[in-house]
Amino acid sequence: MPVFFICFILFIIWMNVKSKQENKKNSTWNEEFWEKERKANFVRKKNIEDLDYIIVTENDLPFSATAAGEEKDLQEQVRNLLSQKMLNLSGKSNTDLKLEYGTANFSTLSEYDQNYTLLIRSLGQWGSFLHKNVPGADIRARQILEYAISLGSDITGTYLSLAEIYLADNDIEKIQQLMKQVDDSEFYMKESIIRQLKDVIRSYN
Repeated sequence: MPVFFICFILFIIWMNVKSKQENKKNSTWNEEFWEKERKANFVRKKNIEDLDYIIVTENDLPFSATAAGEEKDLQEQVRNLLSQKMLNLSGKSNTDLKLEYGTANFSTLSEYDQNYTLLIRSLGQWGSFLHKNVPGADIRARQILEYAISLGSDITGTYLSLAEIYLADNDIEKIQQLMKQVDDSEFYMKESIIRQLKDVIRSYN
């Protein structure tokens, strides 16, 4: 029997074994997931009043009374969110939320998490707009972007705009601190953010 044919048969056998192993693994995962989901749907409503809500006041941000056009719109977008309840629930799945706080709280918690997501996105857009489009506004832009990051923002543009501001101030150490902060996080896109921050530093050299 030709050696090539024997190798081909062995390869087919190996592929079948791997396929069965993967199917078994996926089947086990699916069973565990659906069992967890089933239990989550029966968890009673729990008190959520003492959770770590994010509270932001107008005094925390550099609103401008003379803002106009897109800058004014971005300010108002942020201002309108400040009265909403916000929670950073990043890293928690829908099932996790139901298991921890009860199915009856799921819609409310999802809304609070969405408010948080809208806030950090709006802060990033506002700060980046000031940095890129308003001469002399980098001090305000820096304050807004740093505040967004202090709230746990994982938005790439927020980090890059802030890094550009640090670069203009010849403050490479601040960019390196940003990189460490991202590296210590559990952000889904953290490797991409770090890579782009390194590019900002390289542009300085």
